[in-house]
Amino acid sequence: MRNALLTRILDAHERSVSFGRSASWPRDVIVKIDARTFPEAFAPEGRPIRGMLLAAASELEAAGCVRVVRHARGHLRGEIEEIRVGPAEITRTYEVAQALGYEPLSSVLTAVEQHAATLAGEPQPAWMRTFLIELADAFRRADPSLLGLSRARLKRERRTLVPALTAAVALSREPPPAWERVISERLFGDSKLLGRLRPFVVGVLVRADPRWQGVPPEEAAELLEAYGVRRKPGLIRCAGAASLHIGGKVYALEDFVPAAHLPDAWSDAWVDGLVTASIQRVTTIENEYPFLSYVEEAGGSAGLASRGEVAVFTGGFPPPQLVSALSALAAKSRAHFQHWGDADVGGLRIWWFLRGRLGRPLTLLRTTAEWVAAQSSSGDRPLSGIERQALARMRRELAAITGPDIDDGIRLIDALLKYGVKLEQERY
Repeated sequence: MRNALLTRILDAHERSVSFGRSASWPRDVIVKIDARTFPEAFAPEGRPIRGMLLAAASELEAAGCVRVVRHARGHLRGEIEEIRVGPAEITRTYEVAQALGYEPLSSVLTAVEQHAATLAGEPQPAWMRTFLIELADAFRRADPSLLGLSRARLKRERRTLVPALTAAVALSREPPPAWERVISERLFGDSKLLGRLRPFVVGVLVRADPRWQGVPPEEAAELLEAYGVRRKPGLIRCAGAASLHIGGKVYALEDFVPAAHLPDAWSDAWVDGLVTASIQRVTTIENEYPFLSYVEEAGGSAGLASRGEVAVFTGGFPPPQLVSALSALAAKSRAHFQHWGDADVGGLRIWWFLRGRLGRPLTLLRTTAEWVAAQSSSGDRPLSGIERQALARMRRELAAITGPDIDDGIRLIDALLKYGVKLEQERY
C-alpha cells in the first residue's frame, strides 16, 4: 500500500506545474483517501483494504514523506482524509519511493536530454541538428510537448524514445534504400525493433523535417518509405500504354488490367518505354482507390493511352525509387505533370515534395480551391491549430515563388484556411 500511495502522489506531482520547482509551489500535491480515489477500499467488502491504506498513510507520515489531514467531524472524525506533499517533503518522498522501485520522471528526462545532445554532435542535416538541440533544451525544462507527449506518456514510452531518436537521425541522412529489418539489424542488432518503433520514428520525423511540418503523425504511417525504409518489394503501380524491354522480352504496359504492378527494378525500362511512346501527360495520384477510379473513368489503359497519359499511384508519400523514376521521366520527356491528392497538410506536402524532386511545375488536379469551397459544408473534418499553422507556413514558402501551379497551391491553402476544413480526395 505504501508503494501505491507514493506512486499516486508522485505521479500527480510530476503532472503538476510544481514539478521541478525547489520552493514556492502554488499548491501542495494532494491525494484524497476516499471512495472516488480508492473505490476498492470503500466497497462493502473493502474494510481490510481500507485499514491497510490508512496504516500505510500513517507510516509515510512517520517517515517524513507526506503530511496527513484528518477528518474534523462526522463519523470519520480523526481518520486520515488526505495526504499531502509540499516542497519540504518532496525530496524524502522520492528517496523512499525510489527504494521501493519508483522511477522518477527526472531520470527519464535526463536520459532523453543527454541522448539528444549526443546525437546532435553526429553528422546529419541542419534541420535535424536544430531539432535535437531544441529537444534537449525542452527536456531540461521538463517539457516533452515537442514530441507530442505528455509527461505521463513520456514515462510510459521511455524505453522507445532513445532508440526512436537514434533511428530518426540515421534516416535523416537518407541512406541507400534497404529493407526495414536490415536497417534495424544494422542500427540495433535487432531486426524487428525498427518495426516496433515505427510510429515513434515517424512522430520524430514529421516534427523535425520541415518537409512534413503540420502533417499529423497518424496520417503518415508510410512516411519511412520516403527515407528508403522498405517493408515490401518496391512497385511502380501505373496505367497507360508503353513497350517495356526487359531481358530480351517486350512487355506491353496496357496488357496489365486494371493497372500494372511493376518491380521497381524495371524503372529504367519503364521510363524509356514512356519516353519512346512520347507520353504527353503524367498524373500522380496519392491514394489507391482514387487511382483505380481515375483509371476506370478514363476507360482503362487504352483510354489513358488515347490521350497520351500515364497515371501513377504514389501510395501517400512516394518511396525514393518511384521519385527517382518520375524525376528521370521529367528530365527525359516534355510531358505535363499533374498531381491529385488530399486537400490537407499531408496532401499539399506530398505535392510540394514531388514538385521539388521533379524540378518542374506540378499542376494540382481536381483538388482545387473551388472544389474545397463546393464541398466545405458536407461533413468536414476541422483543421487543428497545428494544421492551420503549418498551412500558413507553407503559404509563406509558396509566396516566394511564381508560377501557375504555385498560384493554385496558394488559393487552395487560402480556401482550406477560410473554411477551416480538410478533405480527402475520395470525396471527389
